[in-house]
Amino acid sequence: MSSNIGQEAQAAYEKYLDAKSIDERIKRLEEFLSLVPKHKATEKIVALNKSRLAKLRREQEAEKIRIKATSKQISPFSIKKEGIQLILISDYHSPGVGKTSLLNLLTGAVRDKIGKFSPVPEIGIYEHNKVRFQIVAMPPIRQGAASGIGNGKEIISQLRACDLICFCVDLSRDYKEQIELLLNELNKSHVRINVPPPPITIEKTGSNKIQVFFLTNEARELNDVEDLTEKIKEISHAGGIRNGVVKVFGKIELDQVVDALNLSVVYKKIIILGTKGDLALTKNTFNELEKSYSNIFPLVIGTSAKKKKIPSDFGRIVLNYLQKMKVYTMNKGIVDEKPLLLDNSINQPTIRDVTLKIHRSFLESFDHAVVIRKDAKQEKKKVGLKYLLKENDIIELYTK
Repeated sequence: MSSNIGQEAQAAYEKYLDAKSIDERIKRLEEFLSLVPKHKATEKIVALNKSRLAKLRREQEAEKIRIKATSKQISPFSIKKEGIQLILISDYHSPGVGKTSLLNLLTGAVRDKIGKFSPVPEIGIYEHNKVRFQIVAMPPIRQGAASGIGNGKEIISQLRACDLICFCVDLSRDYKEQIELLLNELNKSHVRINVPPPPITIEKTGSNKIQVFFLTNEARELNDVEDLTEKIKEISHAGGIRNGVVKVFGKIELDQVVDALNLSVVYKKIIILGTKGDLALTKNTFNELEKSYSNIFPLVIGTSAKKKKIPSDFGRIVLNYLQKMKVYTMNKGIVDEKPLLLDNSINQPTIRDVTLKIHRSFLESFDHAVVIRKDAKQEKKKVGLKYLLKENDIIELYTK
C-alpha cells in the first residue's frame, strides 16, 4: 500500500484485511476510502478499492435477493409497467411536496388522497396523442434510503427500472437541500443520472487473461495508453475479472472502469418538476434552481396544482426528452390506434428497428415494407430494412 495515503487510512485498510464477514469488510473498506486523500498519486488506489467494494456489494446484494426469494409476499412497490413509466419522487417533509396533487392534475386518479401521506405508491394513467404514460407517485425518500430506511431499497429498485424519474421539488423550501438528498441516495444506489453509459465494455472470457483493446481513433489518442491499459487490467482484476476482453471506444476515466464492472450501475434520465409555483417568491426560486442545476438537469418544469399549471403538451416534452419517435403500424389497410415508440437517441430509426420492436421473426422473414408519409412528395413508398423513418410514418410489413 502506498505511503501517500497516510497513517489513519493505512490503519483502516489493515482493519479491512482482518474483517471476516461481507458486511464488516464493506464497512471497513468504505471507512478506508473516506480517509484516503484524493489526488493524482492516489487515483489508482481509490479506483482499485472502489472496484473491490463494488464486488463485495454485489455479493451482499445477491445474498439478500436469495433470502428474499424464499418469501412469496408481493410487495406494493412492485409495479408492472404500462406504457411509458414516469415516477414522481421527493424528499420527506411535512407538509408534503405535492406529488399527489401533481399526479391528480395529470391523471385525475387520486382526488380523495390529496394532502394525505401515503406509505405506498399511487398510480394514474395520462395520455397524450394516443401514447399512454403510467405516472407513479412514490412515497418520499428519506436520508439513508439507499441502506433501506423507509422502504428506500424497494422505492429505488422501481426508480432503476422506470423510463423517467421526476424529482418533485417544493419551490417554497430550500431546493438545494431537497435535490442533494435525492442525488446522494441515488448515487449510493449506483444510479447515474443524465449521463450516457461510458464508452467501455468488459466481458468475461474463459482464458487469455485480461486483454484491452482501444477501438476508435478517440480511444487510441488517449494520453499514455500503455499506463492506462495496466490500470484497467488491475482494476478489472480487483473487480473479479481473471480472464476478459475490455473494449474502449472513447475517452474514459478510471471511475468509469469501476462502473463498467458493476452490473448494478444503471443510467437514468431525470427531470425536475418544481411544485407550488403559485406561491409568492417561487418564481425567483424557480429561476435560481434552473440556473444552479442546468448542468445536471437539462429539463426543469415549473408547476402549480392549485392553478392547474403544467404544460399542455407535457407528453410531447417527455417523449422528446427521452428521444422517442412515434410511428404507426398497419395491417391489411387498418392502422393500429396505438403508436409504436422507437429509440431516436443515437441513430434515426429504420424499418429494421420496427421489425425488431414487434418481433424478431419479422426481421427473419422480411420481404419489404410499405411506408405512408403524409404530405410527402411520394405519399406511399415500397422500401427495405434500411429505410429511414420519420415521426408519424405509417408502416405495413410484408413477409416472405
